Amino acid sequence: MTIKTDLTRNQFLKGAAASSLAVMLGSGAQDALAAGGDDAHAAITGFKGKNVVMFITDQEREQMHFPKGWSAKNLPGMNRLRKNGIQFHNSFTNSCMCSPARATLLTGLMPAQHCVRHTLEPNMPAEQYPQVELDTELKNIASVMAAAGYAVIYKGKFHLTKQAVIDGVTQPWVPEDLSKYGFARWNPKDAGGNQFLSEGGGDAFENLNADPPSSNYTGGNNDDRFMNEDGDMALGHEGAIAYINSAAAQQQPFFMIISLVNPHDVLFYPQNFENAMYADSDLQGTIEIPASATDSFKTKPQAQQAIFRLFNLSGRLSNKLQQRRYLNFYGNLMKKSDGYLVDTLDALKAKGLLDDTVIIRTSDHGEMGITHGGMRQKSFVFYEDVLRVPLIYSNPKLFPKPRQSDALVSHVDFLPTIATLFGAPKSARAKWQGVDYSSLIANPKAKPVQDYIVFTYDDFQCGQSTRPYTPEPNHIASIRETRWKLARYYDPRGEKATEWEMYDLHSDPDERHNLTAPSAKRTPQQEREFKRLKAKLATVELKRLAPMVGRKVPINMTASTKQAKGSKTFKFTDKGTCTGVPTGNGTIVADWVLNPTKKTGVAHLTIDCGAGSIYGVAKVSYSIDQATSTITLTGKLNVLGGRGDFRGLKGSGLNFQMTDNLRGTNGKMTITGTTAYTNDGAYSGNLGAGGNGGNGGAGGNGGAGGAA
Repeated sequence: MTIKTDLTRNQFLKGAAASSLAVMLGSGAQDALAAGGDDAHAAITGFKGKNVVMFITDQEREQMHFPKGWSAKNLPGMNRLRKNGIQFHNSFTNSCMCSPARATLLTGLMPAQHCVRHTLEPNMPAEQYPQVELDTELKNIASVMAAAGYAVIYKGKFHLTKQAVIDGVTQPWVPEDLSKYGFARWNPKDAGGNQFLSEGGGDAFENLNADPPSSNYTGGNNDDRFMNEDGDMALGHEGAIAYINSAAAQQQPFFMIISLVNPHDVLFYPQNFENAMYADSDLQGTIEIPASATDSFKTKPQAQQAIFRLFNLSGRLSNKLQQRRYLNFYGNLMKKSDGYLVDTLDALKAKGLLDDTVIIRTSDHGEMGITHGGMRQKSFVFYEDVLRVPLIYSNPKLFPKPRQSDALVSHVDFLPTIATLFGAPKSARAKWQGVDYSSLIANPKAKPVQDYIVFTYDDFQCGQSTRPYTPEPNHIASIRETRWKLARYYDPRGEKATEWEMYDLHSDPDERHNLTAPSAKRTPQQEREFKRLKAKLATVELKRLAPMVGRKVPINMTASTKQAKGSKTFKFTDKGTCTGVPTGNGTIVADWVLNPTKKTGVAHLTIDCGAGSIYGVAKVSYSIDQATSTITLTGKLNVLGGRGDFRGLKGSGLNFQMTDNLRGTNGKMTITGTTAYTNDGAYSGNLGAGGNGGNGGAGGNGGAGGAA
């Protein structure tokens, strides 16, 4: 999606002045104007025509469990934004890991609709893993802001597409990898996608002997490159500061995303800290271990202890000293990112742009930070530590004094909100899942726009190409209200029993007492709330977490099978493994009935993978070559539905072909064609009586999780 706008700044501002409020504001914002008077009117109408810098960090949670006053003392950039801005204290991500969270932020859709459910990894090809890149046809921040008259610039981590592969050769990152989404002037390469040192944001080494010099940054230090590179823009070597200093920044209103890797580098400690070449002083500070670090996993869903054990295989924090170092490394990485925010503000001020620029400060998701039994990263949980993220809108003219809001807002709400704030035309908008909260920016005391937010987790692989993976139930669908929150941990194939997690944030703000644990004794009020929340979550899953109807999904799969024991000549079962799009590696079962008179057959197929199941019926004709003892079956497959990621998936007339020897020991199957999501997908799980299926969790030996 390449978008061009030719408005000059003067033309744009004249058009903005002539626009009517009815066009600029949604109904919620108009109500806020009536409630908030002149100040609200000035706040919301003043956005259109101003430049925008959206400053995103990676894995930075809203301040919690740190010493009182830590942020005010250590984050001067955030202090400056708060002084002239509105801070949302209850801002949430809607998904983890990085790729799903960012796709939701940029599209106003949940993972169930944009389909980026799994973090994208360079060593995980889509043929073997369920890897879905962001669809270029979806309306996104770039298309919306371009339609509103802005030059849309991207600097930094993207993590929503992969490098092109031509004739089996992976191509270098190029600016065009983002221009297809509508973003201009990107400075590749991408970074922050996994645990490799080359993906790091901070102090890791550079390859100073690289040829050409543009490939210097093969050992990290990517945030400095994103910010300070000062080379040829056309070749992708212009950093954020260079753009602010360029003539282009003065010619047309711009919307620039600055997306940093850090504090994501916290995952380098302890295993790769020395190799990452951070200073030992980066492990020092005043941050102490949170109280919940010693909590037991016995009352929590099994997936939590499983990922805790798996992640320890990548580097255990074996004592309290290492835990404190991890936390202070995390804090010091926040300070480094905040330093780049200060640089951005100073550069805008030096060019006379600060008063005419709105700064939006947030992150993609949070970080566990040794809470809840000593957990790190952000996988298979729905704790506040992962859900809550910083969010500030700041401008000296629009916000002459600090404002604050405790209203519930989330990443999926961001796109409909800025579409209103910056006057995007109706044609640029879509049927987003998010809620427009521009009324709260106009008047923080206005009526809340929603009474809950939604969070999902689907990445069963946790960014890892090798097993073992966290066992089912390992997917999460959840809602978070002002007081109560409930999560359903489920198996997308429906085989393992559902587990639940519920907290009363009024009496248990640190979420240490799971009210749905098998040993929990709920009060009558808690029991009523549990039933109410389950019913509400079921409705949310059916409606807000339904797939996007009509979205096409290509099928290109191969399988190797053998007949199961007990099979008969004309009624048998083939079982085996499969690979390809969209499931990646999985298993397949085909129950066959052949008609020897007509030489036809029917097979009921089930394809299973960690992301869910696909069901179909193949109708074939077959022939037997006695000379080679081979049977060939050819026909069409109708996909009838699915579970998990494939809920509601249907398609008719897919090509189906299979060959096997007459002993049934060498089956080779091929399925190709196109399916699409429908609105009649069955509900993906069981909402039976409460209580988890078991205590504790299963561990395993092998690779660790929690990459990006």
